[in-house]
Amino acid sequence: MKNKKVLAILAMAISMSCVFTACGFGSKEEEQVVVDVTPTPEPTDVPDPTPTIAPDTQTSIYTSRDKTISMKLPDATWANKTDETDMVSFESPEQGKILILHGAGEEDMSVAVIPSTEDMAVSLEQASDLVQGTDFEIQNYTATNTDGINVYSYVTKMLNPDKSDGFVYVVNKVFANDEEYYTIQGSVRTEDALEKIQESIDSFAIVGDSTLKSAAPGADDKGTTGNTDTETDGTTAGTADGTAADGTTAQPAEGTDSSQTSGGESSGSTNSGGFTQEQLTDTNQTRTIYRNSDGHPLVITPNGDGTWSDFDGNTYDFVNEEDVYDQNGVDYYYHGEGADVYYMPVE
Repeated sequence: MKNKKVLAILAMAISMSCVFTACGFGSKEEEQVVVDVTPTPEPTDVPDPTPTIAPDTQTSIYTSRDKTISMKLPDATWANKTDETDMVSFESPEQGKILILHGAGEEDMSVAVIPSTEDMAVSLEQASDLVQGTDFEIQNYTATNTDGINVYSYVTKMLNPDKSDGFVYVVNKVFANDEEYYTIQGSVRTEDALEKIQESIDSFAIVGDSTLKSAAPGADDKGTTGNTDTETDGTTAGTADGTAADGTTAQPAEGTDSSQTSGGESSGSTNSGGFTQEQLTDTNQTRTIYRNSDGHPLVITPNGDGTWSDFDGNTYDFVNEEDVYDQNGVDYYYHGEGADVYYMPVE
């Protein structure tokens, strides 16, 4: 009996030992190593640098696409916004806007309101729900007559920014007779820009056929700042590779030689084509190209889209520094010469 009891106790001990072993009691636990992983930071996007416009690096004489008017823009921050028949506009984000309107004929003249007196200029402002002395005042009003053409100019000082869209001045100039009119309006955002916009408006020139032409010859419309002035048709100056910052074709002003005809024909004129000496020699502004088939010369001027044009509006593409093709695929050769070669007197 005693032996049976010992056997029972032994059996129970063995059974409990198995249970404890299964549950992990009495066993040595394995050490666990925890590794901290530091996430790799994602690179921060760096915004592309915004180009800074150097406003005084150059000015440009803008000639409209229909070659009726031209004007020297205040500086390189100005860009053409509209160039349509009877309406041309420019804008500088920091300085303001310039709007040129034209009307001609009985219908246009019947609806035109010309500021022929200072009282009329006041009435035009009051028509926009502005109150004289509270919202605006007229300054420096003048009225002159040149060859039967009336010229009116004045500055409207804006006194209430809430009603002037933030503009502080509006420069006004009007050329008019019984047959047609041109109005130029420069909206000025800052005091510092006033003088520059006034000078630009004073440079306005009518270069096409117009009964007002003699009253608007422009103020030094060929430029007085040496190599900084360029003349363009469509907007700003051409660059060395034949492109332009903005706009289209540079064209000579009044007096341009019209002997060049479509397709590059020319009579070999010996005048200067209306170009200044600077333009004649500056290959950023004028170039002489030669038709490969017969060596015939042709003068072209830069467009804002990288192409060039002749006096008749035909376009030309430079495929490299020497080879040029017109819009019809006719090939030309460029020797690196300006228009002075074309207009050089024949000995």
